[in-house]
Amino acid sequence: MTQTSTALAATEKERPTRRALVGLAVVILVFFVGMLATGHDISYDTKTADIKDAYDTSETAARIGSYAGMVLVALMLFFGSALRNALRASGKTWFADPVFLGFGALAATFASWDVTDAAMWKAVDSGNEGVIRTIATISDAGFLPLMASMIALYVGAGLAGLATGALPRWLAIASIVIGVLAPLGPLGFIGFTLLPLWIIAVASWVRLEV
Repeated sequence: MTQTSTALAATEKERPTRRALVGLAVVILVFFVGMLATGHDISYDTKTADIKDAYDTSETAARIGSYAGMVLVALMLFFGSALRNALRASGKTWFADPVFLGFGALAATFASWDVTDAAMWKAVDSGNEGVIRTIATISDAGFLPLMASMIALYVGAGLAGLATGALPRWLAIASIVIGVLAPLGPLGFIGFTLLPLWIIAVASWVRLEV
């Protein structure tokens, strides 16, 4: 076997399959919807009584929610790694690295939300209103790291798609536009809302053949 064929065989082994990408994307969609359905929209001016009502759940339910959140964090890391390798299948590009790092930052953001949520439950359970107000204020600023991760993964994927042809041109351009909107206040939530659908689209359309 020649060196070229050996290198090609190694590349084939490292490249994720379509089934793996789409499978991960679908599971992420399920957990993402679950996160939105069970999450709490808490801000610094939310009334303490409303916060207590929102977190009036059993310890078992709170633990299950926290563990499910950590599964979503891990899924983001796996998908980010798989997508980086898929984007490089059509050609070498450094733009694939910001995509992976963006998913890593997104995973860290989701993890911080999960930790804050768990801390709030404990504060409500103990009845410590001072801690409840402190956590509510911190929670209100929890969207800031989301902006950085949205810019990196959307813009990175779009530029990588344009540079190597790994993504359809329309999807690459749309990704860049969504990423550019990320730091523009309320418009930044467009990328967050579309994230699971975008992940499925990228998993379905990214080119895996050399």
